[in-house]
Amino acid sequence: MRAARRHIAAITPVVIAALLLTGCTVRIIDPSADDARSPASQEAGPAPQDETTPRATSSPDEGDVDAAPPALSAPNAAERERLIAAATITMTCPSGPLDHDGAVVRVEGSCASLVIDIDAGVVIADDVDELLLRGSGTVVFAGTIGTATVSGSANEVYWTGPTPTLEDDGSANSLGRG
Repeated sequence: MRAARRHIAAITPVVIAALLLTGCTVRIIDPSADDARSPASQEAGPAPQDETTPRATSSPDEGDVDAAPPALSAPNAAERERLIAAATITMTCPSGPLDHDGAVVRVEGSCASLVIDIDAGVVIADDVDELLLRGSGTVVFAGTIGTATVSGSANEVYWTGPTPTLEDDGSANSLGRG
């Protein structure tokens, strides 16, 4: 009996440590939204990133200066439009950090700097020179981004322009062209 107790006592800290170190992902789903997307696509998690996309600044080729930037993928474009319609806050570029946890925020116009301290929210922005995301579980849709620094966890950041300079100091973040 004592040997069994010692075995359980010895393995319990290992099991607890393993449970604490496992990662998780947060997915924000609006229950009042139209169920046009299948449950399988809602549970699939973030879209896979294109492994060929560099994680540093890329500049357009000299011949492509007048070319339009690539658009968001069809599912992300539809989601962006749905979220714009569901925005709880619409504003021009703020002078301070966004800190409306759980909100859907639409930021209209170009921003020199956009600081996001939102947990479990959504931000839909146009063009941003410098994006700083310090929240967790937040989804960001943007046009072009110059530099993006993410220090939170379980965030998703999508852009349509060239690949920005990226710094991901967080964990379980998904960063990629739309």
